[in-house]
Amino acid sequence: TLGNIESMVVRQSKVISTLQSELEMTSMNVSHLLSDSGKIYRVQQTLATTEILNDFIIQLVGNKVDASGSSRQLLVSREFPSTCADVPERNSGVRLIHPQPGFKDSFEAFCDQEYEGGGWTVIQNRYDGSVHFYRGWNEFENGFGDLRGEFWLGLRKIHELTYAKKHELHIVLEDFEGKTVVAKYSDFRVAGPEEKYTLKSLGTFSGDAGDSLTSAVNMKFTTLDADNDTHGPGNCAVDYKGGWWYTACHESNLNGLYMKGKVEVFATMMCWKTFKGYNYGLKRSRMMIRASQ
Repeated sequence: TLGNIESMVVRQSKVISTLQSELEMTSMNVSHLLSDSGKIYRVQQTLATTEILNDFIIQLVGNKVDASGSSRQLLVSREFPSTCADVPERNSGVRLIHPQPGFKDSFEAFCDQEYEGGGWTVIQNRYDGSVHFYRGWNEFENGFGDLRGEFWLGLRKIHELTYAKKHELHIVLEDFEGKTVVAKYSDFRVAGPEEKYTLKSLGTFSGDAGDSLTSAVNMKFTTLDADNDTHGPGNCAVDYKGGWWYTACHESNLNGLYMKGKVEVFATMMCWKTFKGYNYGLKRSRMMIRASQ
């Protein structure tokens, strides 16, 4: 009955009020929390609990409108950082972010706050071969690996981030001789699932790694079980053991097999044509995006 619903709303409102008070007290001590990552994690869990309460009340009473015509303010504000650039903590680590506007779900991402002023969302990280990247469509779409180690963030999340705000892309590469180079792109955008996560834009290139990605603009993503390349009857992901925006087939293969340095095989490894060529497995690849001003 309506009376029971109103009673439930009152009880939930009291719970939310208590949470708000606790969050206000937490905010007053934010400088102390910044030195304790464990406490920061618990604050994030509290925020997640608040979001669950929000969803419960939405289901309970719907979008109820009062006599003035405005929606009742029953909900706790669900203000998550929209990108790593908005995260207040200045130490690198896993954070909860929520791309805006128009995307329902928040998700965890690794924020790099040390590289070039911070604010970077890491979308791919490889450095020792502990996680294999020769995987199918569902895994590349949703992400895999360990955010504190080697991982692929997931095409769906990359799309949400790059369509919510303009992002630049930096790709940091390292060889086994200790040389590090970077490829920088000013406007990185990846389309959604209906377009097979097409690489829509890269913008302008700069950096000392050479440009081995612009040739893939307007290409759909291809995996071992989803052939979206222009390689005729062949599948570049199968031939070159990765998942990428393949053409017919590639100038870069950063999700290819992890191999160490100079090898005899051709282009199946994690490689970047303009840095070490097609017969050299790179030691490290780190792809990061940051919201542009």
